Amino acid sequence: MVLNLTIRRWLIGLLCLFPLIYMVQAMVRVQLGEWDLLGPEPGKTLTHFSGTWAFNFLLGVLAVTPVVRLGRQKWLMPHRRMLGLYAFFYVTLHGVAYLWFLLGWRWQDLAEEVVERPYLLIGTLGWLLLVPLAITSTKGWQRSLGRRWKALHRLSYIVVVLASVHYLLQIRAGWFEPVAYTVLTVILLSLRTKKSF
Repeated sequence: MVLNLTIRRWLIGLLCLFPLIYMVQAMVRVQLGEWDLLGPEPGKTLTHFSGTWAFNFLLGVLAVTPVVRLGRQKWLMPHRRMLGLYAFFYVTLHGVAYLWFLLGWRWQDLAEEVVERPYLLIGTLGWLLLVPLAITSTKGWQRSLGRRWKALHRLSYIVVVLASVHYLLQIRAGWFEPVAYTVLTVILLSLRTKKSF
């Protein structure tokens, strides 16, 4: 039995907030000295955690169409926009976490960081491509843009590829997770692009 649309929206919206709630309570507990939930480098842990969830939401958006088509779960379609907006939110949070915890808002060091770590430039490009998608996600924009709306929102394919490259370029020792995410990205893209909704 599929729940009422409004109830589903509330439940999915609350579930999507769980990673943020975890991050906030972990930061509070670390500040209070109760538990060291974030390991020896809390800033790095939070940046990685937010980035992982940003990628999870990007893949979630990409997975909706194949799941609807192959699993006949049409009830998921109305929630794709919400997942996309949460993807944008967590990508933004990931960027803020990097600027805050790892760069310390030292803007003068940003150019040097980009040269040493080119994945930063790729991640920023992915975020910039998400900005117009978030802005035009409303039904009003969809009506205004007409056919151009779908063409614009196919930028999400490029964004998820950039996310994969961003992750792969950070491989130092643990290669399994970045490669697993990349393989999943390729599978979902191949399923998604076979037929457009």
